[in-house]
This record gives sequence, C-alpha cells and structure tokens, in this order.
Amino acid sequence: MKRGVLSLVCICVFLSYTGCVGRDTGVSVGFADPERTVIDGSGAVLKIPESSDGITIASVYAAAVPFIAALELSGQVLAVNVKSRFWTDTDESLAAAGTAGRGTVDLEALAGFAPDVLIHRSNDAATVEAVQGKLGIPVLCINAESFDDVAATLVMMGRYFGREQRAAQVLEWLNGKFMLIDEIAAGIPDEERVTALVMGGTLGRVAGGDMLQSWMIQKAGGICAASGIASNRNWIDAGVEAVFRWNPDIIFCTSSTVLDYSPESLIEDPAWSAVSAVKDGRVYTIPAKIDSWDLPGISCALGTMYMLNRMYPGYFTDEQLRQEIDEYYIFMFGKTFDRSYLGYSLFAQE
Repeated sequence: MKRGVLSLVCICVFLSYTGCVGRDTGVSVGFADPERTVIDGSGAVLKIPESSDGITIASVYAAAVPFIAALELSGQVLAVNVKSRFWTDTDESLAAAGTAGRGTVDLEALAGFAPDVLIHRSNDAATVEAVQGKLGIPVLCINAESFDDVAATLVMMGRYFGREQRAAQVLEWLNGKFMLIDEIAAGIPDEERVTALVMGGTLGRVAGGDMLQSWMIQKAGGICAASGIASNRNWIDAGVEAVFRWNPDIIFCTSSTVLDYSPESLIEDPAWSAVSAVKDGRVYTIPAKIDSWDLPGISCALGTMYMLNRMYPGYFTDEQLRQEIDEYYIFMFGKTFDRSYLGYSLFAQE
C-alpha cells in the first residue's frame, strides 16, 4: 500500500463528511458545522458528541473489537461480542464488559446498558432502525470488508471518539508495513510468481476475487487463482472441481472459522494429489487460530506478511516474519505473546 493511497483514503473520508446525507440517525445532525459530523460505513451522517471523553460503547459485531482495541477505546465499552478469548485475555476492560447479543442485538439487554452509541455492521438496517427508533441510541455503522474500508473505519472512528492522533499512528504503522511488502514483492521476478487461493471452512469454499483475503495474496506478490470470481465480498462455494481446474501452487486455509478438513488431511488424500499445492505440501492454515490474521482489521498486515513468507521464503525469511509479528503485538498491546498461545508455527524445526 503506497503512502499516498492511505493518505488519499483519509482525505476522501474527511471530505465526504461535508457532502453526504444518510439515514435518520435519531440524533441532531449539524450540517452547518461539518467539522462536527462523520459519515459512517452505511453512508449515514452522525453528529460527533460535544465531548468525546467517556463515550460509552456497546457492540454485538465481533469485527468492531479490533478497531476498539486499536483506538484504545476498550475502557469505554459496556457490552461487546468478542470472537476469541484472545481479546478478553489481553484486555481487562473487554473481559469485564457484558453482552447485548452475539451478532444479533438483544434490545432489552442493550436498553439495560444504555450506551451512548452502538457500533454495528453497515448492512443491517433493521437493527439500526430498531435501536434508534425504540431505544433512541445512536448507531455508528462500520464496514470492514476491504483494506480501504479498514483505513476509512479507523479515520471515521478516530474522529467520532476523539482518537484522531491514535488513528493516525495506526494508519502510519499500517502504511509502513504495506510499503515494506510492496518493496519486497516488486523484487520478485515474474517467472517466480506463484498462484494461490484462500479456502474457507469447507472444501471448495473459497474467498472470491473481491475479498480481502484475495487482495492479501496479490499484495504479497501472488496471483490469486480465484480472481475471476466476484462474490460481493462473501465466501463462495466454487466447488472442488474449480480448485482442481485452477491447480494453485499454494492453498491457504482460513483461520477465521472452524475447518471441516485440515491441511494434513488434504496432503494425505490421494484424490487431491493432482493439485500442485497438495502434491508439493504447500497447504497452510493462516495463523493464528486465537487471533486470526485474515480478518479485516489491523492484523491483516500480519496475514499478508505470512503469505509473503510462505510463497516467497527466499525474499522474506522466517526470521523477518518473526520480528514483524513481535513488533505488531508490541505496537498493539505493549507485549509479545508465545507462539503456542497464539497458535502458529513458522519454522520447519518446530
């Protein structure tokens, strides 16, 4: 990701605050003062609270958690849905938070918490209407299905919660990592480029060409075998036959959901031996099972570097990847974590 691209994303998001009107948010929108409004992931215009200190937060959307943590907002969370115990292990505030539902809002529970704002996904208008109409609680929608979405969400949430400086720090860190990836990938000769795909929870279920996981492959210098399939940013059941037809050099298996197979079972299955990735033993689960690196969020930088290492170990070594992993966790959490806890192994001797 070139430095100018992220900067352009930030500028475009900022400028859009003054020019778009979305759904009725149930709060007073000060269009005469565009500096005090944000446009959320659904296109709605929301007024920024007069005081951003201590805005209480609830969310049933697990994808909101990495953004909450990255912007250092967890101390303001009353209720949350965490996808992994990693977040409650590492953050006392998230561990102490209650719940108002898992994916679906429990209106009665949410009313009991009475947060200042609900952070929710952008494609659930019915819940937005219910929460605002019945409870009078503003809803800040986020959309995090691409890397540009990740950058825009950081900028938007940073403004709304008064965390502009922290958002800028996170974006600068991401920008630097993707510049490093760009530099390494640019040095890989065309004849050494490999094809790869990301497979989902079942055999033949793949990330479409418009999903973040496929973007990560391409960003790391690979050729996405499923690039021709548009899936509206959803997993798609392309079928085992399609995987055989594409014959990828590498298969990455998602760690964002439970698999009904394993890389080992594929490698040992004679029926799959015709696929180059299987024949060569290049089937990998994207780390880490307790903190998935292939979900939209800050850690997608790690997932991209992992792909770079697995596809081109001669250009980005195990030791370089180890150092980047440690740097990420120190930047985000102020400490590193044991590999066995996170659930990844990088080296042949491990």
